[in-house]
Amino acid sequence: MDEKKRIEEEIKRLTELIKDSEKALENVPKHLRPSQEFVLDIYKKELDALKQELIKSHNSNKNK
Repeated sequence: MDEKKRIEEEIKRLTELIKDSEKALENVPKHLRPSQEFVLDIYKKELDALKQELIKSHNSNKNK
């Protein structure tokens, strides 16, 4: 599997995970919410990094 396809699949997986986690967060008790929100923020940052990597990959392929 090429790198671009792997990144796209990981972006899709993380997007679904974030969406499901945000939905589940509504049912998390208040005292546990900060740690769950912290993890959710990590996932969002990882997703942003993967999107940037995909953009870089796309731009580098244009320059070839």
